[in-house]
Amino acid sequence: MPWEIVIATVIVIALLLLPFVLLYLRRRWLTGQGGLFDCAYRMRDDTPGAGWVLGVARYRGESLEWFRAFSLSFSPKLVLERTGSTFLTQRVPSGVEAIALFDDSVVITLKERASERVHTLSMAPDDVLGLMSWLESAPPGSNYLPGSGGSPH
Repeated sequence: MPWEIVIATVIVIALLLLPFVLLYLRRRWLTGQGGLFDCAYRMRDDTPGAGWVLGVARYRGESLEWFRAFSLSFSPKLVLERTGSTFLTQRVPSGVEAIALFDDSVVITLKERASERVHTLSMAPDDVLGLMSWLESAPPGSNYLPGSGGSPH
């Protein structure tokens, strides 16, 4: 009888720890695919200061990939192409955001040129500089969108 209790306890503990082990292994795999940095994404903007989801991001070729922090998915939830994204603004988190986001983070907004969709991200100041440099170092002429009325550089 006591061995059944021990075995059942071990199984329950293993099942409780399994999600944490899987999250750790996922994070290690993502890090091995390229450097990650903490980056929160605002999924909803219907309520001021709400809708933030903690995550990590990485640069992969010509795109920025964003992953939820607490997910077992190996595919990014958001992919922003360098040649199709524009940096709009940056600001300091206010109100509830200051509590919900990573310490010393900066809130930035990016816009997809083709769809006009605006994305709000939060990251460390050094990561913001890295993002701005990455966007500005896009190949010449990549800011041109056919039908936009502009001309390629």
